[in-house]
Amino acid sequence: MNCLKNRIKTLIRERHGSLSIYLAIFFVMIISVAVIFIQNAKNEAIKSSTKSLGSVWLQSELGKYDKNLYKDYGIYGFFGDSEEIKKDVDYMAKYSFKGKGYIRYGGCKVDLNHGSVENTRIFKDQIVRAAGSKMFKNIIDRRSTEDRSEDFYYDSEDKVHGVVNNKAIISDLPSKGNHRTITISGIASKLKGVDSISGIVKKAGESYMVDKYMDGFFKNYRDDKDIGQTLFSNEQEYIIAGKFDDESNRKKIKHYIIGIRQVMNTITITSNPDMMEEITVAAATLTPGPGAAITEAFLVEAWALAESENDYQLLIRGKKVPLRKDRSSWAVRIDTIAKGLNEGYIDMDNTVGENYENYLSLFMYIMDEETKLLRMMDLIQLNMKLNHYEDFLLKEYYVGLSLVLNVNDMNVVIEKSYY
Repeated sequence: MNCLKNRIKTLIRERHGSLSIYLAIFFVMIISVAVIFIQNAKNEAIKSSTKSLGSVWLQSELGKYDKNLYKDYGIYGFFGDSEEIKKDVDYMAKYSFKGKGYIRYGGCKVDLNHGSVENTRIFKDQIVRAAGSKMFKNIIDRRSTEDRSEDFYYDSEDKVHGVVNNKAIISDLPSKGNHRTITISGIASKLKGVDSISGIVKKAGESYMVDKYMDGFFKNYRDDKDIGQTLFSNEQEYIIAGKFDDESNRKKIKHYIIGIRQVMNTITITSNPDMMEEITVAAATLTPGPGAAITEAFLVEAWALAESENDYQLLIRGKKVPLRKDRSSWAVRIDTIAKGLNEGYIDMDNTVGENYENYLSLFMYIMDEETKLLRMMDLIQLNMKLNHYEDFLLKEYYVGLSLVLNVNDMNVVIEKSYY
């Protein structure tokens, strides 16, 4: 009996001992969890305050945007030198964390790789915003709609004929390697079944805003827009043609316009019985017999070309030319096509039709958007070099950046941009 009692007492003591161990382990775990929780809360607080400070530091970098780039083109961009920015951040971090023993600053990394203004997506976003902003909208609307005198700019004695020959400057342009262009056949295909260019060019969406920006911020052969000094006088023509001198761009646009006008004028001739009768009579007079059919085809092309040359002369003088003509708006007589336009041009005083800028809008609308954006960037870079900084490169200007701060062996990532 005594043995049994002693055994029971031993078991009770052992159970109490095990319970004490379990309780000790439990309390250690609770304390450990509490310590971890407190440490994590402390780390999160440090991360939060570090992120807030980092945002302020990055905001100060964004505040260094180039005022000339914004004033001239409505584009935000700061000169991005990652090493200089790193030095600025290191200085501000050491100053802010000074005397705070619970914070160990381990340096920072600056990433500018994804925020360059030369990125076409970023550039497009910037110019769409500029075209729609209150500050620049009034300027663009005034430049786009202001009524100019007929001979305002295209033959001005003060007009600059810009040329870029420097291979180093050309090789640094954003459009380097992009040689895409438009074709007359491609343009003509867009004109099937329409009576005006406005029936093709859409006036809505981001693409329209891009073209609106282009029309407000860049000169053309007809109109200098009161923009001031630029390297090229025929800037919109450069965007379309991509040649590095004004005269070549002017000639390329002339080629496009006359080519399109010849297609449309040929349609007018061949669909007008009276005009075809004149062709038949003239061909029979020049080459009687079987050869008259070949002469007829030649005369159709020659007459359409002569009318197209006259159309171009009207357009560059600010006059209107119907996209699809009838006999009342036709200027050149068949018996004068051999003489050409040595005596100037024939004005039919058309009150309806397309003007020179409408054709530029058509070419802009159908051309590849990336090429259009890159060539706009070319002009901005060239003009910034001309007017402000000789070493200006658009690719060195940024709209945002990413910063990684190492604090207490933790990486805190902060990103900031203008938009």
